[in-house]
Amino acid sequence: MKSREIIKKIFLLLIGGIAITLAGINWTITIAAWLAPIFLLMYTRKAKWVEMLIFFLVLVVSGMISQTGNNLFHLPAVTIFNGISFGVLTSISYVVDKALYKRNSSFYVSLIFPSAVILVEFVVSFGIGTWGSIAHTQFDFKPLLQFSSISGTYGISFLVAWFASVINWLFEKRKKRHTFLTGVLIYSSIFVAVVLFGVIRVNLHSTNEKTVKVAAVLSEIDVHNVIVKEQKSLKTIANKYTHEIPPHIFSQPAFVNQLINRTKTASQQGAKIIVWNEIALILSQKQKEHLVPEIQSLCLKNKTYVLVAFLEESSEHDKKPFNNKSILISPNGKVVWEYMKSSLHPYAETPIINAGNFKIPFIKTEYGTIGNVICADLDMPNYIKQAGKQNVDILLVPAFDWPEITPLHSEMACLEAIQFGCSIVRANGKGETAIYNYKGNTIASVNTLTSDKKILFAEVPVQSNQTFYSRAGNVLILSSFAFLIIIIITRLIKRKKQS
Repeated sequence: MKSREIIKKIFLLLIGGIAITLAGINWTITIAAWLAPIFLLMYTRKAKWVEMLIFFLVLVVSGMISQTGNNLFHLPAVTIFNGISFGVLTSISYVVDKALYKRNSSFYVSLIFPSAVILVEFVVSFGIGTWGSIAHTQFDFKPLLQFSSISGTYGISFLVAWFASVINWLFEKRKKRHTFLTGVLIYSSIFVAVVLFGVIRVNLHSTNEKTVKVAAVLSEIDVHNVIVKEQKSLKTIANKYTHEIPPHIFSQPAFVNQLINRTKTASQQGAKIIVWNEIALILSQKQKEHLVPEIQSLCLKNKTYVLVAFLEESSEHDKKPFNNKSILISPNGKVVWEYMKSSLHPYAETPIINAGNFKIPFIKTEYGTIGNVICADLDMPNYIKQAGKQNVDILLVPAFDWPEITPLHSEMACLEAIQFGCSIVRANGKGETAIYNYKGNTIASVNTLTSDKKILFAEVPVQSNQTFYSRAGNVLILSSFAFLIIIIITRLIKRKKQS
């Protein structure tokens, strides 16, 4: 009997470990995200506390396998760190559930695990944004994604995790027919209501929706290759910053002219808003001083908004040698803003690039309110909520990815569009360039890894759709936190009375 129980636990842990690996950022398989916590909960709820160490080790291995996509330079130390951090963060929800869950309790105990899951995701979002969120595995389930307009991505993660907890609870109650059916009815009713809401929202079309023609203009510069090629020079500059950046690092005039010509082509073909990809050029201060007036002249002539994005040599009073910047120029030829990327990659950017101030610039135009962030900034929901509060209609996002996170990083942007009710133009220099409306529908896309196309056009809705989430914020998070606190207090009071 004992050996049979051991085999059963090994089976549960093996299946759960494989499923959670396939749900990781390298694959994000939709069904795997639903199945993984079912088997892992079956294991943890029956396991002894000492057996949770084996559970943790399985998660560490899973993290080392499934999280390599965000390891840009394939560093072994980063792989190990990814595994350990994945193991720690994922374990927390299961440990909380194991500590608080009581067998043969009412249906409310099924809420413990999903509440813990989204609270972990919420805390993690302040550090690495929504990376690793269960919600990102559901990109193909468009009706379910619409729920994030009410609850943020946390609502989707909650439903997936709750499903696993409910299945386990139902297994316990399988011999109590009335109780079993009550649990089925509660979860299925809520799930059907959420999906029905999503179906209606996706298919609800406005007959008089005004649009504006936008264009994503992409460059030939591959900043990752530059970083690898100039690794020694950049390391020297980072350690002893003297503002003497080797001239050959800056973009050659041919690349600058090529990008200007593509911008002219896009404006001549009717684009009223043009967005460059992140670090489309690497410029000295002198090059920047020549570029901006030329783009101003182009905007004035063609009555176009152009967002140029580049890596620039910083000024003498800055601490680091470069700024990852975007500049919006209006149809009257004026510079509307100069924005610096705020959320920097810890290995590639932090040592050599000055960070921005986490403040989203925006302007009211004849094409609605336009805002701007750069690449990884969009992963930070606590930052991007500014766009929702300011009713930004079109968010311009220069970006630069790599093969291992394509198309995941672009799909993550789709959820931000739904959460905060704005269209997103994500011009990506390496990976999938995508333009989404406020429902998360892909209006246009092109993958630069498989296509030579350098200009992408789309008709984008001028008006946004203010969401409940952008107005009310993290109601689900606060409710889950309050619920767990009440459970903990109740357990402590009960234990004190018994002692």
